[in-house]
Amino acid sequence: MEQTVEPNLPTSPLKRGRHLAIMVTMVGAIMGIVWMIGERQGFESIGTGGINAQLLPKVGDLAPELFTLYADGQPMLLSDLKGYPVWINFWGSWCPPCRAEMPELIQAYDTLAPQGVVMLAISLREDPADAVAYAELNGATFPVLMDPSLVTDLLDGSEDPDIARIAADTRSWQINNYPTHIFIDRDGIVRAVVISPLSYESALTYGEMILSAATPEKSGP
Repeated sequence: MEQTVEPNLPTSPLKRGRHLAIMVTMVGAIMGIVWMIGERQGFESIGTGGINAQLLPKVGDLAPELFTLYADGQPMLLSDLKGYPVWINFWGSWCPPCRAEMPELIQAYDTLAPQGVVMLAISLREDPADAVAYAELNGATFPVLMDPSLVTDLLDGSEDPDIARIAADTRSWQINNYPTHIFIDRDGIVRAVVISPLSYESALTYGEMILSAATPEKSGP
């Protein structure tokens, strides 16, 4: 599977200057610690929502900053995607509902991507290589990104307030339900939060919502 960013996306400021050295160091460190990901907790809440519904950004709010790395090590800042409709899928190859919806997501992505929707498939609580392997096995073409908690914990913001802010905002994304889908419009406003698996039809509906930037409405599965 080719892991690429959609064409003409802006260059993150974290790719420039001294921050590039930070990224290179982080990639090496992350690859060295992913094997340490231990016992997965919270599986009993999969598909039930629970506390996750209260912690997620609300429909109509500006999405918090989110920083992580693509599976190939390239940095990703959510704020750099302003101007693009964004679909974030928090998932894991170990998650049965995530695996069940994968064919529908692939089909929906193949329909929405040519229209300009950017999908960020962020795998959580697993080695990124496992997520990429599973996506590749199923023929997915959307980019796979690393668990942000593996990345932000390595950011040292003691000498850079911007880095400190990015790390703090990223930690505000507390995902406890799998899968979780967040749909964000071109202005960075959250338009839908879905804490259940999506069908092709429902994914298309939410995708079309952020493409047209409709008035925010409370969302459901």
